[in-house]
Amino acid sequence: MFYLGVDTGGTFTDFVLFDRTKTTVATFKIPSTPTDPGASVEAGLERLTRDYGVSGENLERFVFGTTVATNAVLEGRGAPTALIATRGTRDVLEIQRQWRHRLFDLYLTKPKPLIPRRHRLEINERIDAHGSVLTPLETSDLNDTIEALASLPVEAVAISLLFSFLHPDHELQIAAAVRRRLPHLSVTVSSDICPEFREYERTATTVMNAYTMPKIRALAERLEGALQNFGFKGAFSIFQSNGGVMSIGKARTHPVNTLLSGPAAGVVAAAGIGRLAKINRLIAFDVGGTSTDISLVEDGAVGLSAQGGIGGYPVKVPQVRVHTIGAGGGSVARPELELLKVGPQSAGAVPGPVAYGHGGTEPTSTDAAIALGYIDPDHFLGGEITLDAQAARDAITDKVALPLNLDVDSAALAILKVQVAHIVAGIRAVSVETGKDPRDFTLMPFGGAGGLFASAVAEEAGIDQILLPPHASVLSALGMLMTDVRHDRSRTQLIQLRSAARDSLATIFQELTVEANAQMAGEKIAKDQIRHEQSCDMRYEGQAYEINVPVMDGDDIDLGALRTAFDAAHERLYGQSSPNEPVEIVSFRVGAIGQVEHIALPTIDKRDTVEPSRHRQVLFAADDGWIDCPVYDRDRIGAGAEITGPAIIEDQGTSIPLPPGYMARVDGYGAILVDTGVGSYPARTANILEPAQ
Repeated sequence: MFYLGVDTGGTFTDFVLFDRTKTTVATFKIPSTPTDPGASVEAGLERLTRDYGVSGENLERFVFGTTVATNAVLEGRGAPTALIATRGTRDVLEIQRQWRHRLFDLYLTKPKPLIPRRHRLEINERIDAHGSVLTPLETSDLNDTIEALASLPVEAVAISLLFSFLHPDHELQIAAAVRRRLPHLSVTVSSDICPEFREYERTATTVMNAYTMPKIRALAERLEGALQNFGFKGAFSIFQSNGGVMSIGKARTHPVNTLLSGPAAGVVAAAGIGRLAKINRLIAFDVGGTSTDISLVEDGAVGLSAQGGIGGYPVKVPQVRVHTIGAGGGSVARPELELLKVGPQSAGAVPGPVAYGHGGTEPTSTDAAIALGYIDPDHFLGGEITLDAQAARDAITDKVALPLNLDVDSAALAILKVQVAHIVAGIRAVSVETGKDPRDFTLMPFGGAGGLFASAVAEEAGIDQILLPPHASVLSALGMLMTDVRHDRSRTQLIQLRSAARDSLATIFQELTVEANAQMAGEKIAKDQIRHEQSCDMRYEGQAYEINVPVMDGDDIDLGALRTAFDAAHERLYGQSSPNEPVEIVSFRVGAIGQVEHIALPTIDKRDTVEPSRHRQVLFAADDGWIDCPVYDRDRIGAGAEITGPAIIEDQGTSIPLPPGYMARVDGYGAILVDTGVGSYPARTANILEPAQ
């Protein structure tokens, strides 16, 4: 029997097939079809049967990661949507917050609301800040609002009323009326999607869910049709932003939970492989065709945030902490004002880099890597695609080298240097800017282009270790088979800690646990396989923002220990704490995790020596000149083998340059640990030559 993980990226769709019987992993890529993501999935299913003998009958699990909702928001191509808001609050989407990411930019333009003002309706009702009804919802007002909604050319409606997280009855009445009288509309209510305070963030999240719902529903139907034709009868799941999976039915109603689907899966896989290698502090960076996703793994765990953002809009749902920048293998290089710019514009899947031969004319960072010998044009993707190296060099010459008065080699090196600078800036954003020293972490690159930049990024950032995971080019798809089902519930309820009653807090956690378990009911998971994570958002009274603090036992809370944990967290994040200042709890959170069987990474045979399969000319640095560099096939390298640079390690989906002096060792799972020679590598590295027990 088999498990299949599929990650749809901007350039390629990645497939990871796990054979439970043989405990083997097979991977491959199919070019993405942005206009119809289901087409690449169908092509992959056909290949499963043709190359691996897999049919729908022996495929037990299908886990899918999608960028459909993400792209709909970024490209402004979601469904026409209406908003129903409490009278006087429909402009919250435009008012937003005083906070700006560039505080002193007088010309900063805030993102345009996803719903135009003419599609934002107001209804006469009001709940106060304590959850009491100030203005009842009258039937006549409801009928008038439904009639106004019926006249709008929309496909979805978001319902977000003031303080509905404390008293959702009015939202639920409106939703029931819309579904009854306008059944063609997709309906989202804020008390279900985001039952928390902060009006703008809650409304924006609710709107984003409604805005993307028709797209996700269409994708779900497309995939279900493809799987039905394939004869699939197993479990179909969608990967969530919170690092867990959910049923396709839940994805239809909660598409906002898929916005970081692929990047979150990559971080899950990075943490899992780090634990196997006994390395629990990682900077993971996933370089795809269009973007780079960067995140921290500490203590072997994936960090979650209660809120993130995309395209300038807040997203107030639990999600893996990922920082995304516009730097990928397809990032276009061009001169601007006599300076070299790389990205954020991308050649994407169509037309792609010049060397792909699909009509691309603008040189990319991938073209630069090919021009420098890092990528073998005759063995790209294991030889499935032949690249045109001369076309890449010609494009770099015409579009970059000549305008900047450089030779082609210097221009190619400069392109990669600028790309590396972008990635290092992103690493500093998640490390230095949060009080963490990147030199205390091990770098883990993955994605199709991660290995290309790994050594240069480590050197620029001062990082002494690189951990190259197995199946790096498809790690996000692998991560989809390494996680559990997860559902999160939250509630805003302001309680002063000094006057809090333990029983009252326990009751809130119990109610949220019941809600989370109810969401888990449709996942076919036994009760004894469900565990819970509980936490509180806390702050000093008068502060504007909160810190999330884990709660060990929601049924028997030690209030003193909770206060101590909050002060320690505040000290860690901000460098100071105020133990004598009063503290308040703002929100309560419960995550229900349904444990399912994970992929088991196979071990590899021990082989102390390894011989290169071939040599080719590679340019690492202008001062060193072109080097006759040995090339090693990764699938022929055994556990315990050591390789000293200069060298190229080629995997099926990626190429990994090792500059002169770098030393690489292989562990029992096929992960490669690289010493960059920068710092104290031998002193702090665990023995990972044997598989972890």
